[in-house]
Amino acid sequence: MNKEAIQTDKVFPPRGNYSHAVRAGNLLFIAGQVARDQEGRTVGLADAAAQAEQALRNIGALLEAAGASFDDVVKLNVYLTDMRYREAVGEVRRRFMREPFPASTSVQVVALADPELLVEIEAVATV
Repeated sequence: MNKEAIQTDKVFPPRGNYSHAVRAGNLLFIAGQVARDQEGRTVGLADAAAQAEQALRNIGALLEAAGASFDDVVKLNVYLTDMRYREAVGEVRRRFMREPFPASTSVQVVALADPELLVEIEAVATV
């Protein structure tokens, strides 16, 4: 099976040897996106809703680069540093998604890659 890295200048380049998104067949796998803007600055310090919004904007830019949209998302994984953020993040997600909503998993983690980060979201979409 062929795989293709999807890139866009609308998302800060990966910090490491991974791709933000990879198309394999008719599936698009989007790596965990966090609250980093195009310049790599953290958006929404101490604000889980603002961080979720930036992470979803990044996912949207990667979907667009692959010729897809949030309507094509079939699975989300949400990583939270505190489960108390779940409701606020859910409210933000509703602004990006509509029914039928994707399958989803939310888990609390001890920490993310940077202590400023509260939320990380990864997605799988059909393309």
